[in-house]
Amino acid sequence: MAEPQKIFAVQYNYVPGLGDQRDVHRAAHREFLGSLGTAMVAAGAYVDDPTAALLLVKSDAAESVRDLLAGDPFQQHGLISSTDVHEWSCAVGDQAAAIRGNGA
Repeated sequence: MAEPQKIFAVQYNYVPGLGDQRDVHRAAHREFLGSLGTAMVAAGAYVDDPTAALLLVKSDAAESVRDLLAGDPFQQHGLISSTDVHEWSCAVGDQAAAIRGNGA
């Protein structure tokens, strides 16, 4: 049985003063994230902080996550000022096993 991939918490920090630029590229951005299949666990903007968003991504290494997200239209159009990638341990919660990709 293959070992489940690691999970990475990714924080996108948006370029200040974007105005409507994110709205222009939002549909393509969401389509791209959806195209990542099972690698994309979840993603969304912070409700209380519109300058950043959180993505949970399955991969083998942080550099692979960065490479994968390089194709994001938000990245390609210069809307992201920084991308923070951290390996994340999903240890507890009703959905923890499903998020980790195993039944344990």
